[in-house]
Amino acid sequence: MHRTLEVKMKSLPLAVLGVTLVIALVQASNSNSFDLIIGCSQYNSVVQYHGAIKYFPTESMQNVRNTGYSKIFKIAILGPSDGHIRFGQSVFPTDSDGIEIVLGGWGNTKSAGRRQRRTGSRYSNVQLAEAQTPNLMSPYRPVMFELEVFNNGRVEVRRYGQSLPFLTFNDNNRTPVNYMAFAKWEKDLIFFYDCPSN
Repeated sequence: MHRTLEVKMKSLPLAVLGVTLVIALVQASNSNSFDLIIGCSQYNSVVQYHGAIKYFPTESMQNVRNTGYSKIFKIAILGPSDGHIRFGQSVFPTDSDGIEIVLGGWGNTKSAGRRQRRTGSRYSNVQLAEAQTPNLMSPYRPVMFELEVFNNGRVEVRRYGQSLPFLTFNDNNRTPVNYMAFAKWEKDLIFFYDCPSN
């Protein structure tokens, strides 16, 4: 009898650990995908690709991570496809080069990085990279991205929580991220930007 009680007492911590692990797994599987955007700024007034796009000064953003050799921006998009992130040196990069990143473009099949120059109503795009990214975006939940712009001109985009980027390219102009803007193609989108880093 004494031996049976001793065995049961020794297995009690393992049972508690097992129950704790099951509870943690259930909580993780039931987490709300909208929790990712807590603390982010929300931008609903996303205009069409050729519209009058509003640029935000990145120096006023509170949650940009500066590593000393790069800047990291957390941005989430809620929508079916074709999220466009633009950045450049000036508030209206007319007659100067800027960078445009297309996420879930071409019907949510691929993403691209390109150099863009706008002059009045005319523009030109120079493709710098392209990656197959089927079903990257979602109209049902926000998808969080990390955009990392290095001082040496390298640009990387990855899904939040993943270490490897799905889109990488080099910007030989080393375009600074002084101002950032968001655009859509045909479908309505909501952008969440200046998201906390943790």
